[in-house]
Amino acid sequence: MSFWAAVVKRAGQPGGLPGRFRAADAEGAADLLERADDEARRALAGHLREFAAQGGLGRGWWNGPPHDPQAPALRVAGAACFDDAVEVAYWLTRPDLWLFEGHEDDARRIARVVRGRPPRWRAELVRRLADEHVWRDEADGGRAHRLSAWYPAARLVTETGIEPPGHSAFVLGWLYAVADSGSGVTDERLTRHLAASLLRSRGLAAQLRGTGDLVPAWAAAMGHQAGDGVLERGTLLEGCTGAFLDGETRPFTDLYSALRPSPQEIPVRDLARLVPTAPGPVVQLAVSELRRADDAGLLPDELFAEATQTLMFRPEKKIVRAALTWAQAGTRGRRERTGAALRALAAAFGSAHRDIAERAVAAASRLAGHSDEDGHAAVRAAADALPADLRDRLTPAFHLDGRPIPAQTALPAPPAEEAEPVPVIESPEELAELAVTARDPLTVERLLAGLVTLVHRDREAVRAVVEPVLRASWPFLFDVELAAHGIGGMNDDPHLLTMRAVLAAVAPEAGRRLRGLVKFYPFRDWDPAPDILVVTRLREIVRELETAEVPVLLATPTVTSGHIDPMTLVERMERLEAARAEPLDADFQQALLRLPQTIPPAAVTRAETLTSTAGRKLAAWLRRGGLADPVIGHRVVRLPFYEGSATIVTRIFPAVRPHEEDLPDLVRRMSVVNPADAVNTASQTMGWWPLLMPSHREVITAWILPRLPPLIKSRRADLAPLYRLACGQGPVGAVTAAALAHGLGCEDDGARGIAVDALLVHAARGDLNGGDLGGYLSVLVAADMVRLGRAVTALADALAAGAHAQVWDAAARMLAELLPQAQERPRIGTTDLLIVAATAASLTGARLRIPQLATAAQRTGGSAFVKQARRLHELITTGEETT
Repeated sequence: MSFWAAVVKRAGQPGGLPGRFRAADAEGAADLLERADDEARRALAGHLREFAAQGGLGRGWWNGPPHDPQAPALRVAGAACFDDAVEVAYWLTRPDLWLFEGHEDDARRIARVVRGRPPRWRAELVRRLADEHVWRDEADGGRAHRLSAWYPAARLVTETGIEPPGHSAFVLGWLYAVADSGSGVTDERLTRHLAASLLRSRGLAAQLRGTGDLVPAWAAAMGHQAGDGVLERGTLLEGCTGAFLDGETRPFTDLYSALRPSPQEIPVRDLARLVPTAPGPVVQLAVSELRRADDAGLLPDELFAEATQTLMFRPEKKIVRAALTWAQAGTRGRRERTGAALRALAAAFGSAHRDIAERAVAAASRLAGHSDEDGHAAVRAAADALPADLRDRLTPAFHLDGRPIPAQTALPAPPAEEAEPVPVIESPEELAELAVTARDPLTVERLLAGLVTLVHRDREAVRAVVEPVLRASWPFLFDVELAAHGIGGMNDDPHLLTMRAVLAAVAPEAGRRLRGLVKFYPFRDWDPAPDILVVTRLREIVRELETAEVPVLLATPTVTSGHIDPMTLVERMERLEAARAEPLDADFQQALLRLPQTIPPAAVTRAETLTSTAGRKLAAWLRRGGLADPVIGHRVVRLPFYEGSATIVTRIFPAVRPHEEDLPDLVRRMSVVNPADAVNTASQTMGWWPLLMPSHREVITAWILPRLPPLIKSRRADLAPLYRLACGQGPVGAVTAAALAHGLGCEDDGARGIAVDALLVHAARGDLNGGDLGGYLSVLVAADMVRLGRAVTALADALAAGAHAQVWDAAARMLAELLPQAQERPRIGTTDLLIVAATAASLTGARLRIPQLATAAQRTGGSAFVKQARRLHELITTGEETT
């Protein structure tokens, strides 16, 4: 019987409901479904599942609006017909059924058809719709997904009077709804509850990145509600301040600004406490508000002194510049305030940015005649932190004597080569602890190894302990049809594959049925080999756990670097031979790739006693010393952004080929990177990649490099793999330098900091060419992929941490390639590059003639660019700084 015929059978008047679906008449469908009896609803529920499983749902979210016109009718049908609130929640949050408009009408219809359900059922539906789990997919920026779940939950809360959810996801949905439709989306009770929940929420800033004007629009609406008396201004301001003290930024900064507190309402003492450690956006707001209070005469002198001095130690140049201006302007001619201002300015003398130090020196010179002796003493004590020429400027006013000898910052020691052992899981109780919490690759490796070994030994013992934990946290896995058709990524997402492995261990029949229902998508030509290796191995472990024939996995790392001890690998192969079991193919090949660079002779000798086909292959691999370092190259190309596009982009394409010909299939795939195939598609398994070939980090970096350009402007760039690779083994070269250049230019502060940390590790080990790094930074800056100022800031951080030689080599190369021609204007950030280069040159004693720099130094005029060009040119050609 067809879907539509089944719908006709018992739902309302004959022929009515199919017509409503075909006409996309959600209101008419709701009318008929409201009158349908329980038997008709249950019959329709089964056909809805079948319809969805067969691909009957229309256009997906990836096609964007207009969405499937039948989606509203199908949503109300699922809400009316499914018995389980969990299934209704998953139905309403299916990507196929997200709505881009009409959310309020959709919520009203859903509330109407579930009105006859028990209160506990509706409360459970609200809880599930507001749960963090159903909000995890934000492929469209989150708006359609969030609102499709939030509106029905909010409507049910309003209609039933139940306790509103306190999840941050529910609060986040409110932000989206208010920004979309204004403050009238909730009644006063729910508005007050959500506002209180928001003020208690933490960690929202990361989820609000890339949301454009959403937060300002919401904040403006909240400001109006505060003005109308729906929300208490004092409570909101106090809540914002509390959030700031906990390290939060958005949406609290926007809400505080929208409330427009009067100078008398500004919490000056709390804001002054924020200055040392709060995030940059909060400190910018705090400085602005403290200055407003100060201009109104409401800031005590001790808070002025404390705030201005502390601000000088902030890493953000914009904030320090504002503090310099405030310190000078806030003296009001009073000697006690001028002394405090000088103490603050003296704190800026040690800045790594020369322009900051110059401004502090100039301001201190202007205030010298208006201060008490304490202020003068502070300047004299701090003056030794200045370069000699800047210190000399203070000598007449502050009577300084002698010249300081600059001290070099020592590089931190490189991470120890020895990695920590990976603990082996010995009991089902340890499995239960990790079964639903394992996320990072090493923990997942431990979990999978424990599952294979313990299930082979005694499946019932594992089932008794692990199954209750899995049912409590992932109950839908046991409803295999719902899991197969209601959740995407079941066959290629590492975390979901791990959960399937746990299911196969405790309920092999359910795992087998789920495997048969999950859609299998073959790998595409452009899928990166590391993804193929990770996913293929996880899939075969899932299948293995259904039968439990293998007593041990070969490829589980023995140390945290991802390596396998060769002797341990031979012992594992011996266990397989003793059990007359064949190793899993992808697992065997992964084990070969995880061997260290040096194979102990004892392991080779012991491997010669292996008798199986796989054992003999392992012995031969150990005899040859494992995989030889592949040949790695690269090329820089300019090409259209897409076929036929007029926009030209610059890309650095890696090329990798192995030395050997006789390699297993997956090993060969990992060892071959063709420039033509190095597309920048994202990967959901990149966190695994450093563990795949821990002795060949440049190869893994070659796989990562094409995926870095989109991350430069991302606010969620995860560059942790670059740091892990820096701490790894194997040669590095131009590909690693190019990858670090992308990282040092990232807009995300955290990602850029990780790249700096990776650079410091390479600098401490002495294995990275700073000139190559500067060359690739120049390529990215010239192509407008990276802002020069951000790259220079990252280099300054590395310089301050002790990477003097590498930063000088990089800066010198960048100056040679990026300094302007005679009649050209310097690009933004060039002056800062000159300052960083001069500091690095003075610390390394570098002597070099850069023709482009000599030309810049010969320009007329007194701009900061010309002054710094002259200073650096004199420093690296004669060794004497000029004023």
